Amino acid sequence: MEKYPLFSNPANIGFYKTGDFVISGGANMFNNNLTYLGVTEKDNKTNGFLGTTGFVLGKPNYGQGSLKSSAFGIAINRVADFNNRMTFTNKGGQLSRTSMADYFIEDVVANNGFNDYGSGLALDAGWIEEDGDGNLSSSAVDLAIESGLEQKQVITTNGGITEFAIAGAANLNEKVFLGGSIGMPILRYGQNRQYTEQDPTTDDNGFDAAWFDDDLVTKGVGINIKAGVVFKATENLRLGFAAHSPTFYSMSDSYVATAGANLDDFDAEASSNELVYDYNLNTPYKLMGSFSVLFGNVNDVSSQKGFVSGDVEYVNYMASNFRTTSDDQGANNGYFRDLNNVIDDAYKGAINARLGTELKFNVLAVRFGGAYYGNPYKNLAGEKGELVQATGGLGYRNKGFFIDLGYVHSFQKDVIFPYRLTTADFYPANIKSNNSRILLTLGFKI
Repeated sequence: MEKYPLFSNPANIGFYKTGDFVISGGANMFNNNLTYLGVTEKDNKTNGFLGTTGFVLGKPNYGQGSLKSSAFGIAINRVADFNNRMTFTNKGGQLSRTSMADYFIEDVVANNGFNDYGSGLALDAGWIEEDGDGNLSSSAVDLAIESGLEQKQVITTNGGITEFAIAGAANLNEKVFLGGSIGMPILRYGQNRQYTEQDPTTDDNGFDAAWFDDDLVTKGVGINIKAGVVFKATENLRLGFAAHSPTFYSMSDSYVATAGANLDDFDAEASSNELVYDYNLNTPYKLMGSFSVLFGNVNDVSSQKGFVSGDVEYVNYMASNFRTTSDDQGANNGYFRDLNNVIDDAYKGAINARLGTELKFNVLAVRFGGAYYGNPYKNLAGEKGELVQATGGLGYRNKGFFIDLGYVHSFQKDVIFPYRLTTADFYPANIKSNNSRILLTLGFKI
């Protein structure tokens, strides 16, 4: 979502000598093209959100010391939006020569037993079968090898992360600005996945269709610390550095799943009980450097002509870490150790960069810029995650009141897998997203 000093470099609020109040809101428009085995599906979703809302109070210090002013701020911001929908299918294209039943069979072998929320449901539904000697088979696998399967998946997500932040900053001799903030994010993530595979013909060959649907709701609350410094090298040049600690989340998952199969002589469906599980999560830390070059006389509002600003940040995605709670008493330490090893194997550090400029024409201003977010994946199976954004905006400021209309257009490529296999080839759905965000901000001096 949009950058704001309390959520990027809190030292920047040290420039405030008076107070500002802002409120913002807007809409996200998601547009996805997913290509799977030669077939492209389009999907879209639109939702509104409350953006940055809060205030900063600046206080001049009239003493003779090095502290020239201080500032205090409180704000709430939607820092992540999870609302989206993606659909992919191979109907009308290349048939799949594997089945999700392959995944369930591999899971049984790898874990030396059935999973009550996956392979066990597939067994109860007749999607996979076990003979008296413990050998596993599936008519869906046989059909996929012989003639191929049609597959489809719809993934719908909702929720977001809303963070409340309290920040303070100090202005030392109008040269060095120090700031820090405490953030308290509230997270809610919902995901519904509906997967189906079917025989593209009407022949009696032992398998007609099967499906696996699951619902996940994740809730969490966390805390983080951000600290920063800004150096005023000259009246028109500012250099900054900020560090963001990991966010330490306390999380809870609620998960249910259903599997079903339509066979030539047998139809069945099996559903799991609700699984509720509590755990802890540490997100990656961030390191950020920034600059701003201001045009015109910065001490005279009527003479200010605009600015150019940019920042570069490093995010170590490998530093994400899952941990058990104290109530778990170490019962799942092995599971989380394996999960964290998977993160280390699949993710890496990434560089993100943003650059923008504002041109000021008395009470009107025009802005444009761009951003690049690097790929966090190690590309084990074709994963991609780059994101490019183009931004623009118009603003009006006069007599302590301002209004700003901003637009962000995002271009992203990624991949998603209906399932992953170790004993056979599997294929991703390639995602090309063109998403838009419109944001309206109102503010005034206080």
